[in-house]
Amino acid sequence: MLASLIILAFLVHTVLQWFDQCYRLLREELYSRKTFFNDLRALTRYVCFDNWQHLMEFLLDGLNIPIPR
Repeated sequence: MLASLIILAFLVHTVLQWFDQCYRLLREELYSRKTFFNDLRALTRYVCFDNWQHLMEFLLDGLNIPIPR
């Protein structure tokens, strides 16, 4: 079961890397996954976002990275 969840997590990260431009830009800026997910964890602990896109745009804005349209 644990191995299946780990494989699923890698699959989700790969799909996001391929298809979500905001995610790709953030991962280029926050190269370490540990840094990226620590930032996500801190933000989602204190701020309620409407959806994934809103969260990604908030992160991009905070890092002064232009939001792709």
